[in-house]
Amino acid sequence: MTTTTRLLFSHLPPELRNEVFDYLSAPGSNSTATVTGLPLKLKSYECKHTTVQICPIHYGSKGLLALQSYGFQEAREYSSWLLNNATELKIGVVFKGRVNTFVQQDWDKKMEAHLRKLAKLHPWLKKVAKYDIQILWSPLDGVLKSRKNKRTAGRILRDVVGTLTSLTDSEVKKRRGDVNVKLRLTHDVALETVRSGTRFGLADFLAPTENASRRQKLEVWKEAHARMLPETGARFVQVVPVKKEEIGLLEVDKGRVKWVDSTGRLVMEKYMVNNKAVELITQGEGKADADIGYVVASLVGECLA
Repeated sequence: MTTTTRLLFSHLPPELRNEVFDYLSAPGSNSTATVTGLPLKLKSYECKHTTVQICPIHYGSKGLLALQSYGFQEAREYSSWLLNNATELKIGVVFKGRVNTFVQQDWDKKMEAHLRKLAKLHPWLKKVAKYDIQILWSPLDGVLKSRKNKRTAGRILRDVVGTLTSLTDSEVKKRRGDVNVKLRLTHDVALETVRSGTRFGLADFLAPTENASRRQKLEVWKEAHARMLPETGARFVQVVPVKKEEIGLLEVDKGRVKWVDSTGRLVMEKYMVNNKAVELITQGEGKADADIGYVVASLVGECLA
């Protein structure tokens, strides 16, 4: 049975329809990230040291996408336009293994194989320009021990981000690339790093890299280790630990995609355009009386080293 093609904007030329699509897809203050209408949903990959979740999202019109089943030409056009122009990738990474036995080349090889398979099934992924990445750093063995600090955790993280964003065509990265990365250090790891005098390599994580996206926003956070009870305002209780293999940073509920809530303190934010820093924000900036504590202060110092 042939479906009759129907038109919504019969008098609008293609260039004006694209402007309508762009308006409908721009995220606003109340927009919700969704997977509705996308051919790829949340994917999870378990490796020896990490759990990686990859989920495409958009902020566009679910109503217009739904009209595809009723034969509206503009709905089909919008679906295609959305995939090629306004789809973003959210990627959550939990590092839960042993950093001292982690082999970057082996991890890269496995993850690149997963990404190539995804790109073969969904070629539009190569045109995704915007990435929103969160990494929870919680290795079983705490800090990385390396002679003369030749290897640092920061370099590992930098290379992990490079591998995860390698899907995108280099020209798309250069013209429209926009990558946000939030590094979340668990309290125990941050404390052990500072106490042991080990260099984590936060400056390496924040450093410019080859083949980087046009715009980058890099954040370093220290996760909280205790929860303040609202009724007293003074007592603390230890948070019930969660088994590392059960941790996932992304949740999808009825098509809505969100990050798992976390509490912590910002250590550093760095914005770069074409690999040049344009803004640097440190914990406590603008708050002269901010009590940032010795651990956070030490991490800030590392970022600026």
